Amino acid sequence: MAAHRIAKTEIKHRTNEKNSAVMEHYVSEVHMEIDDLKRIYSNKYLSKNVLLRNAPNWSEVPHYPRPVEFCMGTVAHVTTKDGLDGILGSGGFKGGVESSLLWWNPVIGPEEIAAAEQRYLEKHFPDQTAEKKSGQKPFLHNFTTSPAFQVESRYGNFRFSFSLLDVLQAYSTQFCGGEKPVFRVYETVVFSQEVMYVVLVHSPNVHDYDVYPKLGDDEGVCAYQDGKIMWRAQAICETHRSYLNENRDEKQVHVEIAKGAFYVWDVVSLALHVPKGGIFEFSDERLKTALTACGPANPAINKPLMSLPVAEAIVMEIKATCEYDKSADTTDELKSEGE
Repeated sequence: MAAHRIAKTEIKHRTNEKNSAVMEHYVSEVHMEIDDLKRIYSNKYLSKNVLLRNAPNWSEVPHYPRPVEFCMGTVAHVTTKDGLDGILGSGGFKGGVESSLLWWNPVIGPEEIAAAEQRYLEKHFPDQTAEKKSGQKPFLHNFTTSPAFQVESRYGNFRFSFSLLDVLQAYSTQFCGGEKPVFRVYETVVFSQEVMYVVLVHSPNVHDYDVYPKLGDDEGVCAYQDGKIMWRAQAICETHRSYLNENRDEKQVHVEIAKGAFYVWDVVSLALHVPKGGIFEFSDERLKTALTACGPANPAINKPLMSLPVAEAIVMEIKATCEYDKSADTTDELKSEGE
């Protein structure tokens, strides 16, 4: 990012829309890289230096892979029991009371991590031989420990997962008159340890967000390409207990044990604009098929959260009802055909 842009950028402050105890520090109209963010804002985590070696103490951060490019084609909306009841009862998702924004997060699993690892190696060792490639041990999973990669959630116990293409197609049909939604660079939000990059999605007929730059399809922290979100993650660890030893001569990397350090991590969120009073609709069957339970993570943002077994029992009951309804429909169809 250009120095003059950083100088003009102002950190603003607000409380979280759903939890007034959570403070948000944010920069509008830009996805600011962490190293640039440090020039205009600091806290006890963000102020630490990342070393090119192992860190001798907790006040510095050992070397880790960065940036790492993830390509994600699945998104999820996580909610509490009250939110679950509201979604199933209304047949879809509503935007926030104040913001009219509906929040989704990309899903990053083992396949996405393995692909990101391969891209990292290809970028750092473009002339790596086939022998070196076959001898390279998997390493990235040692570092992908932040909440961005966890199955558990701080936002609720109930996760609705869809392919990003399905979400965008449904959004286009319901809110864009069949046109393609617009992607914009919305803001960078700093919590205590988390840096969140928000991508805004809205109808081309909505002009309230024209001041925000359009999201590109190449460089930058986030991009959109062919139905997938590209995220160039800069901080992927929750607690840094490993460090990456990059051997330029061997053209391989090795994971070593580190003393440990706390730092920030970054995440990506998609904020879909849903007009006030509107509902982003899905069929009852699709909602229930997309639903899974997830365990609670600390610290909880949306309270109260429940244990995983309790959440799983609720989901099982909901899915059993769905199976019963499908069975009843089949029986009715057979009766009709027999008359």
